[in-house]
Amino acid sequence: MPEEGVVLQPISGRAEQPAAGRRAPLALFVLLLALWVVLSGKLDVFHLALGVGSAWGIALGTRRLLLSPPALGPAALHPFAALPWGRLLAYVPWLAWQIVLSSLQVAWVVLHPRLPICPRVVRFRAPLPHPLAQLVLATSITLTPGTVTLDVHGDTFTVHALTAMQAEGLAPATGEGEMPRRVRALFAPCGDAGGA
Repeated sequence: MPEEGVVLQPISGRAEQPAAGRRAPLALFVLLLALWVVLSGKLDVFHLALGVGSAWGIALGTRRLLLSPPALGPAALHPFAALPWGRLLAYVPWLAWQIVLSSLQVAWVVLHPRLPICPRVVRFRAPLPHPLAQLVLATSITLTPGTVTLDVHGDTFTVHALTAMQAEGLAPATGEGEMPRRVRALFAPCGDAGGA
């Protein structure tokens, strides 16, 4: 007989998740399938089956990332509702501009007669509030020509940069790089997103 005030919990190996967390894969599946249909424009059985399989696989594969602690927002909210959609939409054009600038810089380096590359591996810390923020930063770095994220271990990012200028942009000698700062602001709690 348990003591008064002690709550017994079933031993299941995983914690109970709110209903919103259990619906996360289904909502992502619907969103991804709709995107697939819009972008592919093909409604035959083969393409729809491919879209269903891809969307379901991605939805299940990313479930743990969306639900990993700390919560992105209030527990009652669906994980998608808690994402900073407005700030994400503002971040995408900035990232696209960085990709264009880096593409031009890499093209200049490659076409230069002396090939002025100075490849280096840079290691820097970027304390971010959620694993999804780490994924956004690592992906943003890799999407930018001339830089590739090699490893993320805790708050430490290891990146290969083609030039010293790109390395300095990510991990300046003083302060913090622009991209890590923007990703941190992207996932900051509401009212604390200054600097983006």
